[in-house]
Amino acid sequence: MRIETLFTPSEITESAVKDKPVVVIDVLRACTTIAFAMSRGCERIIPVASVEAAMNLASSLEKKVTLLGGEREGKRIDGFDLGNSPLEYTSDVVKGKAVVLATTNGTRAISMSQGAKEILVASFVNMVSVVDRAAGLGRDTLTVVCAGECGKFSLEDAVCAGMLIERLGESKEVELNDGAHAARSLYRQNQDSIADLLKQCEHGRYLESLGFAKDLDICSRVDSLSILPVVKEGRIVKPKRAKRK
Repeated sequence: MRIETLFTPSEITESAVKDKPVVVIDVLRACTTIAFAMSRGCERIIPVASVEAAMNLASSLEKKVTLLGGEREGKRIDGFDLGNSPLEYTSDVVKGKAVVLATTNGTRAISMSQGAKEILVASFVNMVSVVDRAAGLGRDTLTVVCAGECGKFSLEDAVCAGMLIERLGESKEVELNDGAHAARSLYRQNQDSIADLLKQCEHGRYLESLGFAKDLDICSRVDSLSILPVVKEGRIVKPKRAKRK
């Protein structure tokens, strides 16, 4: 398997994602929040790139079962039901509901990856499920997209990408581009201190200043959720399990 890692969405080209399996990573916090929402019974999540798109789409959907979620500068958008903290997405709030989600980085990266053969939503919390799916992709080139932070490199996403690459390399032969090599090296340097990494990285410090220190703890819990959100026709759903014969 060849693995190509892109450290920011600006690196996405049509050839990098078209008809290829893609993993999108946004540790702080969109992909973690998506995994939490799905694990708490959310029916589907519709990722959009802008606040305007979210509001327009939500207005066309049934209000009783539709929620607006998202953030700008880490804070809940005025008029939205939810922000981007995984702790907000509890069962009593999201079970059976659809969430239209607009975040600064994560949902933008997902939107820019449309055209992929399959898009997997990944963070530390659901890494085991992502690795299981990615390991079964055969010889396909896997493109790993780090959402970054406002178009810039983010350490936490790169380290998470490196964890994915390291684990895949334990079960199969992998060929890496330079970005994937770098991500794996960063992971090996930080693998024993994921919680500290999230507290020390730039965006982690910013979120803590906003009062989201508990989110950092949640986002650092490796393999805490057995959930695999997958993007199907622009909607994030849980993949259906194969029926036993």
